[in-house]
Amino acid sequence: MSAAVVPEDVDRLVRETAGRYELVGVRSFARAGHPVVWEVADEGGRGLFAKRHKNALMHRRETTAYRILAPALGVGLAPDLLAENARSLLVITTALAGTPVIKAALTAAEEREVYRQAGRLAAVIHAHPTADAPVGGRLPWAEERERALARARDAQLTEEDIEVLAEATRAEPPITPLAYCHGDFGPRNWILRREGNDGGLTLGLIDFERSQADEPVRRDLMRVMLQLTPHRADLRAAFTAGYGRELTARERAACRAWAAIDCPAALRWALDHHRDEEVLGYARTVLDLLRAPDSAL
Repeated sequence: MSAAVVPEDVDRLVRETAGRYELVGVRSFARAGHPVVWEVADEGGRGLFAKRHKNALMHRRETTAYRILAPALGVGLAPDLLAENARSLLVITTALAGTPVIKAALTAAEEREVYRQAGRLAAVIHAHPTADAPVGGRLPWAEERERALARARDAQLTEEDIEVLAEATRAEPPITPLAYCHGDFGPRNWILRREGNDGGLTLGLIDFERSQADEPVRRDLMRVMLQLTPHRADLRAAFTAGYGRELTARERAACRAWAAIDCPAALRWALDHHRDEEVLGYARTVLDLLRAPDSAL
C-alpha cells in the first residue's frame, strides 16, 4: 500500500474495514483534479472501492440506496456497503465483478439480453417503496426551462439548436408518479459478467449517488428511450420486455420534454470532462430527435 497517494482519512477507514491492503489505482477524479474513487485489494485479494462524495446529499443518496434498494436487486447484482463516514463523505464498498457494458464487446443478441436485464433491474427499482428514499427537488417548469436554455447558451449551441430546445420545452410535460430512481442509469453503470460454461450473461448495477424518489421519466426512462435506444428498436423492445410494459403516452411525452431539459446539462458536463464523447453523443442524438416532432417516441 502506498499511503502517500491515499488521503489519511481514506487510509484509516479502509484499514478499519479491511485491514492491510494494496492500492490498485485511482479510478475517478473530481473536476478540480482531486482523486475521489480508489480501488484497493485486501490481503485476501478481495476488490474494494473507497469513494468520497461531492456533498452530503450524494452521500445520503448512495448510503440509503445501498441499505434499502440494492438488496432488492438480488444477490451479487450490486456492491455491498461495508463502511461509511458521513463526516468525511466516504464509503467503502465491495467491487462488483464484471465489465462496464460501455466497454464490453457484445453481439447483437447479447446486447438485447443486456437491455432486457436492464429493464428488469429498472422495474425492480421503480417498484421499490420510496418511504425512506431522499426526494428529488423540482423547480417550477418556467425556471427549469430558463436554466436549460441558459446552459445551452453557455455551451455555445447555435441559435438554431437553442430554438429547437426552446420549442421542445415550451409546454410543461405531464406529471407522472414518483418512484425510486437510480438517477444515472446507463451502460457506464451496468456491470456485465459471464458465468458458467455457456457464458451466460448477468447484469448488475453500481453508482447510486444520484438515486432518489423522482419521476422515472425524468431520470432513468428518459435516458434509455431518448439517449440510448432511439435508433435501436430491438434494444428498446428488449428493455420494455424486461421492464414488463410499454411506456404510456404521458410517459413518452414527459420523456421527450425532460430530454430537452437534460441535453444542455449533458453538453456542459461533457465539455467540462475533456469533451467526453459518450455524453456528447447523447446530447447530439437528443437534438437530432427533437428536430423531428414525431421521432423516437
